[in-house]
Amino acid sequence: MIIIKKAFIDSILTIYKKLKDSGIGWAVGGDLGEEMLRVEVEPDSIEILTDKEGVKKIFKRMGEYDPKEIKILEQRLSRNASIMGKDYPIYVRSHHFEFYIDTVKVKVHGDLQFKVDDWDWGDVLEFNPDYVYVVGAKIPVVPLSVKHELYQSLGWNDRVEKIKQATSISRKIG
Repeated sequence: MIIIKKAFIDSILTIYKKLKDSGIGWAVGGDLGEEMLRVEVEPDSIEILTDKEGVKKIFKRMGEYDPKEIKILEQRLSRNASIMGKDYPIYVRSHHFEFYIDTVKVKVHGDLQFKVDDWDWGDVLEFNPDYVYVVGAKIPVVPLSVKHELYQSLGWNDRVEKIKQATSISRKIG
């Protein structure tokens, strides 16, 4: 059984209330998005994925939380890719800003891209979200199939296994 911390639930519901009926395409990604889909992980923040225009619109709607300015973020992930037995650094790039809802850090990424080592940047991550009901709110989340494909291509077999476990449990429940 997965239990999501109350602070995350409260913050997700706050975001939902600010964004519902806005026309902005968004979804919960990162570890929290996986946890919401029954993957056993420990999120430390909320990550919202959208496009470049969505970042600007979400920034305006979250103004009361004093968000940091929107910047193009390029950063190396703390974990390497493991491809054909060799390790490579992984980088992400997005239109990005952060803010806090109480003690919960929220990161918003628009037009998220990945790059392995010195290879070309990949296409912008695009997907049709899955939905999870949280206290009656229909929350969009990044589908596990997208995460599975990404982790498989990066050689993150431990994360692929966690997703397989979560999807096999979901099939038994559903």
